Amino acid sequence: MDVDRRDYEYYKAHAKDVQLEDITSSQNNANLLEMIRDGDSDWNGKVYLLNEEIDGDPDEFVVGDGDDMGWLGYFLGSSEHVKDFNMRYFPDGKDAMDAFVEGFKHNTSLEELYISTDLGRDGYESLGHLLRNNDNLDRICLHEFVIGSDSASGIASMLGHEQCKSLKYLFFVQNNLSPKGLVDIITALRKQPQLEELKICGNNVDGAGCLALGRALDSWEGASLKCLYLCHNNIDDSGLLALALGMAKCNYLEALTLSANPAITPAGWRYLSTFLKSKSCCLKMLDLFQTNIDCDGADSLAAGLSNNLTLKQLSLSGNSIGDEGIDTLVSCLPNCRKLEELDLSANGAFSEVGLRSLTNAFRTGSNLKHLILRDNALGDRELMALAEGMTNCHSMTNLDLSRNDSITAAGLKALLRAGRSSLKELELWGIRIGDDGARIIADELVGNDTMERLYFCPSFAQIQSEGWSAFSRLLCDSSSVNNTYDSNHTISNICGQHSYGAPNTTRFHIFLNSHFPSKEAATLKILIHHRDIDVMPFFRWRLMFLPLVVDWLERATPCYEAIFRTIPREDILHSSDMSALHGFFLGGPDDYQSRQISAVYKFVRNMPMLAIGREEEQG
Repeated sequence: MDVDRRDYEYYKAHAKDVQLEDITSSQNNANLLEMIRDGDSDWNGKVYLLNEEIDGDPDEFVVGDGDDMGWLGYFLGSSEHVKDFNMRYFPDGKDAMDAFVEGFKHNTSLEELYISTDLGRDGYESLGHLLRNNDNLDRICLHEFVIGSDSASGIASMLGHEQCKSLKYLFFVQNNLSPKGLVDIITALRKQPQLEELKICGNNVDGAGCLALGRALDSWEGASLKCLYLCHNNIDDSGLLALALGMAKCNYLEALTLSANPAITPAGWRYLSTFLKSKSCCLKMLDLFQTNIDCDGADSLAAGLSNNLTLKQLSLSGNSIGDEGIDTLVSCLPNCRKLEELDLSANGAFSEVGLRSLTNAFRTGSNLKHLILRDNALGDRELMALAEGMTNCHSMTNLDLSRNDSITAAGLKALLRAGRSSLKELELWGIRIGDDGARIIADELVGNDTMERLYFCPSFAQIQSEGWSAFSRLLCDSSSVNNTYDSNHTISNICGQHSYGAPNTTRFHIFLNSHFPSKEAATLKILIHHRDIDVMPFFRWRLMFLPLVVDWLERATPCYEAIFRTIPREDILHSSDMSALHGFFLGGPDDYQSRQISAVYKFVRNMPMLAIGREEEQG
């Protein structure tokens, strides 16, 4: 690897004449330098600096012997098209870093900088020039590598020299920062009040770190911060107090994540509660996953929630709230009127008492739309208690009951019957639904025009052919035209992404539901499964019904044409388990006119005198 040190002017003077193969270790690296230099239109504007190949993509620069880091820095620095630079590796040595930064610091087009390798104190200090020169850089992420004390000092210098007005997003993730290094970096953030999103996760943030952060937030005049993520740290009660005082100055803060900070006690939650009910609080999302909240902690939070007018999402998953804690929280939900999503997953076990308390929120004007109750050892009795409260609940659209493996068909029946009017999405991952459960679900969804997504794991659910047949009839009962029309045309997903795991015919009908409005989906199913529509029941209206039949067939023409544009015929015809669809797709788009003529012919053939008489009248 060549680290011959030259100044920027040297590179600028020789840029047009240098042979790229002479300054790189591979043809791929030479090709990438050429795209950077020439602003190639086929280049995506991204560069990954690596020590070994990942996917072999054109944007990967794999450093090896013969790569001149000074030339790489120059071409990146002079490019007007590079947008995203991801440094997952940098060769050791101060000379290599100095040569690279000498050119790189001149870049003015870079928007995102990702660093996953330690650049050392001098390297980070040198990058300070980039921050001062570039008015487009809005994101810096230092991700999953250890930042030592010297490097932390360099980062503090990079961030603390002067404001980088374009920088909006700053992430430190799993860097194992020392307490002093953390405080130095956070203190430097006083120069960056324009930040909108700050993430310091897995970095040992403790009371001292929170004190520094609280003071930094308090120093920001006209703070722009919208999202603050502080998960997987060591925040305690004193730290939360310092944060709450600082956040009071952040009038745009919408999202706060404190998950996986188990040292906080009810005293700390009282400090947060004071912030939640203050006029300066505008939080919309609060994540308190795995923060050791018990019944007392829930009681401390409730006071703040009962007077909060902005919160929309609240996660209390992975705690130990219990029935008593639920009862306390429910009492405040009617006043927390904007709350739409509540996550109570993995809180040990809730009994019928706790679920019945929860349903009280449904009866008292709550606006709750999304309820997550994963992994709470719920069974049929608990589900029936929940169903009682959902009978008159018209706001609940999404319910997640995953990994409550004691739930059976009986509980699901009660739930679906109660939530018929509102539920759009039901998640049942990790539940052995079985054929009985599938049949119950399908039966309860007959005539339901609100359910759109039903999620479960096909293999774990243990659904066999009988269960899938029930879902197939739900989506398209082809026994008659009326039954096809009355089938479900709103469910757009069963069992997961793209409905993988479901039989192909079932997936086909789900595809129709998801890609066409319900009326068009119904029309397509009729056209596909009833090639020879029986018009005899319409004869009793004589020729009065004929214009309606002709009009329906004409209005169905765009649907007919759309299905052949949307779905490759070969995929259907080559699938043996979709033989029920072969007749339709063998006919092709030209077959439709003959079907229209056939329908008219049946009327004329069975009522010839009426048809002739009509012609004579018109003559």
